[in-house]
Amino acid sequence: MDKKERLVPDEDYEFEKSRAELERQRQQALEDAEQRAAEEAAAKEREEQRERDRQIAADRLELMKLKSGVIEESETIHEEHEEAPEMTKKQKLANFWYHYKIPVIFAVFLIAVVGFIVYDEVSRVRPDMTIMMIANNGLAYREQEMEEFFEKYVDDLNGDGKVNVLVMEVPLDSASNSQMQLGNQNKVVAQMQTGENIMVITDSNTDTMFLNMMKRDLDKDFPGNEYIDIDGLSLNFKFLAEELKFENMPNDIHLAMRIPIKTLSDSKEKMQENYDEAFVVFKRIVEDLTARARETNDPGLDTEPMHRDESSGAQAQ
Repeated sequence: MDKKERLVPDEDYEFEKSRAELERQRQQALEDAEQRAAEEAAAKEREEQRERDRQIAADRLELMKLKSGVIEESETIHEEHEEAPEMTKKQKLANFWYHYKIPVIFAVFLIAVVGFIVYDEVSRVRPDMTIMMIANNGLAYREQEMEEFFEKYVDDLNGDGKVNVLVMEVPLDSASNSQMQLGNQNKVVAQMQTGENIMVITDSNTDTMFLNMMKRDLDKDFPGNEYIDIDGLSLNFKFLAEELKFENMPNDIHLAMRIPIKTLSDSKEKMQENYDEAFVVFKRIVEDLTARARETNDPGLDTEPMHRDESSGAQAQ
């Protein structure tokens, strides 16, 4: 091409050509550097992989030795535990409740039950003697007066430092079929199946079935005592009615003693022990009431017994 036809002067052309060559060389150098860096990184990665493989193999061999018992403790295998973040007191309480709320609830319930049982055992008033009252003539309304009366003759048998007598009120009415009467009958029958509660308050309306369970020859223990008959100790005393605050107290009430026998829950020997203990109290009552009646020439009661019409359950004087 003729120099006249060139659009770029020669000096400019050479300059551009030189700059392009420098640019090419710089670009080539960059590419070479990048290639070397990539090769070095690949080599490093291969070396690290080989190191990891060697460590895995070593750990596997160490683990096999541990399992087979060749060694007892590894110097290279260690469990790594992530340190738990520190929690506030509120968070600790919430965490504890979340994990242990069922055992805590059960423990509280168990403690409450045990506490109630212990409190009930400690605070329960254990009577030194229990006397069944199966006569149904209004005497049940004098529970407190009767208990205070009997407590004068009873010792502190349970050793709690005080005397307490329980009058178990289960008045029976053979002419009644009410639920209360059926319940009382069941209670009396249940008590008769034990060797406890020897003394029983009866009257002329008491069912023969129960009277036959009472000792019918107490007159042998108290010969010549006009207040002892086949039904036991007659409570036909005017001064006693006044003491019990029972103005219309019928004159057929008796304090009886059960016959010692073998029961469903106690042996005859056990019931005999209970009888002997109760007889001491019974004797004190007999001797005291007899002496008081003789000293005061007590006229007895003029209130007739309650008679029950077994067909209707009506009461008549």
